[in-house]
Amino acid sequence: DIVNENMFGALRLVSVQQGYDPRDFALVSFGGAGPLHANALGRLTGSWPVIVPPSPGVLCAYGDATTCLRDEAARTMVRAFSDIDDGELRTALAELADAASERLSSEGVSADQQTATYQVDLRYQGQGFEIPVDLDASALDSGELLSTLGSAFDAEHQRLFSFLLKNEREVINLRVTVSGPRPEVAFQPLEDGGDDPSAALITTNDVWMDGQYAKAGIYDRSKLLAGNVVTGPAVITEMDSTTLVLSGHTATVHRSACLLINPVGTDDTHRTTRLQES
Repeated sequence: DIVNENMFGALRLVSVQQGYDPRDFALVSFGGAGPLHANALGRLTGSWPVIVPPSPGVLCAYGDATTCLRDEAARTMVRAFSDIDDGELRTALAELADAASERLSSEGVSADQQTATYQVDLRYQGQGFEIPVDLDASALDSGELLSTLGSAFDAEHQRLFSFLLKNEREVINLRVTVSGPRPEVAFQPLEDGGDDPSAALITTNDVWMDGQYAKAGIYDRSKLLAGNVVTGPAVITEMDSTTLVLSGHTATVHRSACLLINPVGTDDTHRTTRLQES
């Protein structure tokens, strides 16, 4: 419980304290030990479903093997909005994009396969920190580049801190990331197996949960099929990780082989539908 509360504090730093309500999001668990705590953290944050991807212990390796090549260029430009115009800002961003694109081309990624994304760090004059603002590529061709950035900065400042100032805004840093295509990865959906997970049941064992012993099913994740519903308390084992399903919760196997953990009786159809569509 103490470890879970410490993790909950870390999650609050990137959700509540950034102006986001964790109940509006699902919680994705990864790492060898992450799925042991995921259900408890879902309960603390109210984030459902808790998603445990297949082979969560090697998820970082999967990401490294399937990510796209990219190059980033950045420049510091401490200038008040009144001291810079759209043309100067547009030229600086284009120069950064060209530099990143040239380096990426030298890695074998042709220019027609590259995509550029833009970000500008802004602040009020006198402020001791900056707020990164994403800039859509189409805004570069508009005649109101600074106005677009200013509006986006105001919206983000209002979301983060619930107030705005009348101070003049400043451009601090420019950043352009140029990315190549993402490698094609074949999707292999799981075979449909209905809601009965008994074919994957290895044994049952006593576990200490919520202040008392309870009988928990021990399941082999590699034998679970799409649609199987594992009711907690349960332990789902695999080569690189172990998932704990608490009492009063179920883990439904998605066709992508992800486990979707929800409290019993929770209607999370809308989120599950979004997962099916993606």
